[in-house]
Amino acid sequence: MYKRQVLLPDARLQRGDGAAPAHCAAHGGCLALARGLPALAANVEPAYTLLYRASPAAAQYLQPVRESDEDSDIRMEVVSAAVQGDTAEVWVALQDRTGSRVDETTDLFDSYSIRSPADQSAHCELAGYDEATGTALFRLRITRADGKSWQGEKVTFSLKGFLSRRAAYEQVEIPLDLARLPQNAETRPVTLTGHGSPSGNAPDAFDALVPGEGQKDFPVEGFSLTGAAWAADGLHIQLAVKNRQQNDNNAEVYLLGPESEKTFCDFLGYFRAGEGENRVDYMEYVFSGTPQTLADCRLAGDFYTAGLLTEGNWKVTFRLEGGE
Repeated sequence: MYKRQVLLPDARLQRGDGAAPAHCAAHGGCLALARGLPALAANVEPAYTLLYRASPAAAQYLQPVRESDEDSDIRMEVVSAAVQGDTAEVWVALQDRTGSRVDETTDLFDSYSIRSPADQSAHCELAGYDEATGTALFRLRITRADGKSWQGEKVTFSLKGFLSRRAAYEQVEIPLDLARLPQNAETRPVTLTGHGSPSGNAPDAFDALVPGEGQKDFPVEGFSLTGAAWAADGLHIQLAVKNRQQNDNNAEVYLLGPESEKTFCDFLGYFRAGEGENRVDYMEYVFSGTPQTLADCRLAGDFYTAGLLTEGNWKVTFRLEGGE
């Protein structure tokens, strides 16, 4: 099975937005900037962002502790935080106080950010849902890159939106006769926005099928089959999604053998075309083989969609203490 490795537009999920300055002279200059701003300025986003770029440590020091925030009748709250050396485990609750926008499928996808005094890596996952109160609980693990303890440090967790009412459609067969697909199809180089492969390595270049108009009546709404053909490196299957930044629709396409055994692609490339309302995101799957070696295979996939995007502005700042 291929290993999906999405290339994010920024590094906020991989590391901190900025590292503490390495040189004493630069550090002193940042502290001077911090002294020149009143503590209240840390609560004003433009000033906080500017200060954070100069000195993450100073910005987080000035940021006031606020363990809950509410926007559009949706409340985000830090339930608990525990420190174990260079790793912190934080539990964050998200509750819809007036409706059903938060549910058991709620996904923060790439709409959250973490700011801390030092470089870090983080992982956030849905840990549970309470239907009676409409509350989703997320577990957040934050690890410092320098190996030092988080004890006593302040961290800011921000959220701009979340997806809910998600649905999964598994092992959906895609009606294609692989033996009758075009051969030596036209391809063109594209700039990848993400990729997946067994090795996790991105190629120096990727040639994708030239997108077509899209197959009518695709079995899963929200997806379009814009290319299916044999190229020099094997079988290419290309799917397109519109408004992916609003729905985060994704799919895992594979081949089913005579006994329904699954064969996953050797490479998956993400790229896009157009901007704004005309933006289209593409996923192209490449399977090694020939029409003869894959003659007994059928094409299928697992598809994941979201029915609701809720946007807002939630931000909590909490101190990491205890637990060691």
